[in-house]
Amino acid sequence: MNENDPILEAALEEVLGGKTPPDLIAQTLAKANALNAAPPKQPVAGPRPAWRAWGPGLAAAAAILLTATVAWLGLAGTQSEVEFNAVSQAVEPALNDVSTGAEDSSGGQYDQPLADITLAPYEEWKRSVDASGNLKLAVTPFDEVDGDQPRNMKFDGVGSNPFVDTEDDRLSTFALEHDTGSYAIARQYLNGGNLPPDEAIRVEEFVNYFDYDYYKPAIDPFSITMDAAPSRYGQDLHNCYLMRVGVQAREIPAANRKPAVLTFVIDVSGSMEGEQRLGLVKRALEMLVNELREGDKVGIAVFGSRGYEYMGYKDAFRKDEILKSIRGLSTEGSTNAAEGLNVAYEMAARNFREGYTNRVILCSDGVANVGETQAEAILKAVAENRRKGITLSTIGFGMGNYDDTFMEQLGDKGDGHYAYVDSIEEAKRTFVDNLTGALEVVGRDVKIQIEFNPSVVKSYRLIGYVNRDVKDEDFRNDLVDGGEIGAGHAATALYEVKLVDGATGPVAYATIRFKHDENEEAQEISRELFAKDIAGTWESADKDLRLAGSVAEFAEILGASFYAKKGSLKAVLNDLESMQYDFRNDKVTELIKLVEKANELK
Repeated sequence: MNENDPILEAALEEVLGGKTPPDLIAQTLAKANALNAAPPKQPVAGPRPAWRAWGPGLAAAAAILLTATVAWLGLAGTQSEVEFNAVSQAVEPALNDVSTGAEDSSGGQYDQPLADITLAPYEEWKRSVDASGNLKLAVTPFDEVDGDQPRNMKFDGVGSNPFVDTEDDRLSTFALEHDTGSYAIARQYLNGGNLPPDEAIRVEEFVNYFDYDYYKPAIDPFSITMDAAPSRYGQDLHNCYLMRVGVQAREIPAANRKPAVLTFVIDVSGSMEGEQRLGLVKRALEMLVNELREGDKVGIAVFGSRGYEYMGYKDAFRKDEILKSIRGLSTEGSTNAAEGLNVAYEMAARNFREGYTNRVILCSDGVANVGETQAEAILKAVAENRRKGITLSTIGFGMGNYDDTFMEQLGDKGDGHYAYVDSIEEAKRTFVDNLTGALEVVGRDVKIQIEFNPSVVKSYRLIGYVNRDVKDEDFRNDLVDGGEIGAGHAATALYEVKLVDGATGPVAYATIRFKHDENEEAQEISRELFAKDIAGTWESADKDLRLAGSVAEFAEILGASFYAKKGSLKAVLNDLESMQYDFRNDKVTELIKLVEKANELK
């Protein structure tokens, strides 16, 4: 805040001195009208008001309170656009010199004049006045949107994998996982009337969001499905086929699920204010708690400017007490994510139970701006606790000032998973429809290696999993981290492959390597695909392969992949519409609508 801000100082002193609102508005507006007068050459500096010593955070809060009070009292009851403009123009100059570093409710910092937090236009304002003339003030936080586009979103998409000649390298090795966050974030962009940034797209998280009819093993931890068909979207490439490798984890009935010790670590910083942030976190966790059973334990850590234990562990049969604690959460301060996670891990370590699922669940927008903010240090702590048997799942919330990169990395390092919740429906999918899959890991450090037969396959390209590459020689090195797949979850890998003309025999040999528990020996399961099993046409291919291929093409077009530069969203839409009645589920119906929106925006 500037040293020379007599209007705000006088107004704040009036508020803090207990003057009535009519005095405040009358005198403050009178001072605002005097702004046009020439300032004295040597303004006399009075004693520094006590509120000026509070620091930028509290000063900002007081300034915001004043802004709302002035606007409400000045505008309530006005009946014409002339009156509206006169009052709002009088208020605005009083805000021009206000600038602070306090975290605002939309996830950023108040680092420019508060006048940039704009009052609603007259027409919008008029719709917000009730019959008694009481005004519902509408503001647009300047840091959350740029026009209609969310701002300060952090992604690190790294393009596409290239084609590899089998003569140079016949092995493709990477960590397999079931994350889905990228799809939900892209959906939020599209539903808001925006195309997502290219770097927000991780193709595998689009593909893995959908359900495929893979064989569900009853005894083995995993099954592998392999099939292929002439590529619908790579048809300009001679002898180009789409190959699918689907890995399905064994389902575990809810009655057989291990009991869980869950530690919620909840971001309550100022950036989490709002119904789509902390409000949605509360509703999502209420859903999860209502699915728990006696014997499950819940503890809660929170972090704003500091991290601390908010609720000691309670058995799930005390649901009312747990839900009361969750509903009582409110926002405060900046974002000390490192301290919040440290507190959560200390709580989880003290209450660790052998034979239980010991899981920390982080709910945040991923932005750390206080304390240890270096991702490397935080990720190291997550990996150390994972090795002790305490896993981590990350659930992202919020648009505008959201760090997708950090949240995805945390989930990967924590032997859990990463999801993004943009609606109460998505909260239900994450925490209710497959609670066991969200909590209980069937395979840890899951890696997959595909060996292509050079006599049949000229070259191949892995679609997605760009940041999950593992060196071929590290496939059986159990010190190298893999992915994690929960009970009932599936993970799908797609390849574009160019075949040798007229070749027959084995196409590819797939092996997955995993551990059921951190301390157990690794296991392997394998499957082979033969040329005779490849579908003759795209239209005759398995419907799930066609769905996965269309989803991947949609993602690659959104992500501006080099390999989709000739792609057409209209072609994707036509293919999806041709098979929508084969699925008849909400996810595919929603997907079609999203492709339609993207096509319009493109």
